[in-house]
Amino acid sequence: MIIEPKQLAAEFGRVRTGSLNKKGLITGFDCFDGPLNEAGNIRIAKQYMSIWTGYPSSGKSEFLDAILVNMAILHGWKTLVFSPENLPLESHMAKLSEKYMGRNILTFSKDDNRTAMAFLSKHFAWLDPDAEAPEFDLLIEQCKRGKKEFDIDCFVIDPWNSVLHDQGTLRSDQYLQKALTIVTSIARRYDIHFAIVAHPKMPTKDKKGNYPTPDLYSIADGAMWRNKCDYGFVIDRPDQSENVVDIHIQKRKFKWMGTPGIRCMDYDIDTGRFKPRDAKEFTLPHEVEAPF
Repeated sequence: MIIEPKQLAAEFGRVRTGSLNKKGLITGFDCFDGPLNEAGNIRIAKQYMSIWTGYPSSGKSEFLDAILVNMAILHGWKTLVFSPENLPLESHMAKLSEKYMGRNILTFSKDDNRTAMAFLSKHFAWLDPDAEAPEFDLLIEQCKRGKKEFDIDCFVIDPWNSVLHDQGTLRSDQYLQKALTIVTSIARRYDIHFAIVAHPKMPTKDKKGNYPTPDLYSIADGAMWRNKCDYGFVIDRPDQSENVVDIHIQKRKFKWMGTPGIRCMDYDIDTGRFKPRDAKEFTLPHEVEAPF
């Protein structure tokens, strides 16, 4: 189908007034929610795909969870999760509950438990890894079903290598291009944010014995991850003895999404919460007065 400019005359006119400009959503973390032209600030939007990577124990899944909790609180997002690495599922529920409640689940009262369950029931659901065959095509169908039946705003695959991929005669990079093209198409067509956690390749230590910070090109199967994603996040924990992580925003496709940069955050092991290093408390958006 060929589209001529005159067919989009009305839409083109609205671009001039700014009424067609996409607007992303704040994350609830001050360090990311500042002016978009400042390095390290970001806005999250539906209809796009984000890639989250980092070495094991770097905190990539934990930080993604923290973002999703904030998106639920601030914007009412509902998220459907396929995460075989977060088994049993009740353990993942506990992690999200701790972030929401701000304390370890072992200290929850019965009222705390009811409050946490109400929050989870409203904003999260899971695909059972034991009941659902994890073929890529079937997960895409479950994503569509989630939108139709639960009106989800976000679909998560954590991690990518837990999914069965039938690449046939395609090379790995060719298959990855095809699969990620399907993901971006689904995100746009069904008005959801599609988040994928992907592991980097085994790194080589530098002369001092440290691992270099990974990037989007470090992910297994190559450059297509960076080429195809709309958002690219790298979570790095340079010193495993400290609960401090560096959040690298390495890609944003459009200027209105923010500006690449790095933010350093503290992690609270008891609650799973994150905070900017200069913040005094591990708080969530609903626990402080606006503006956040």
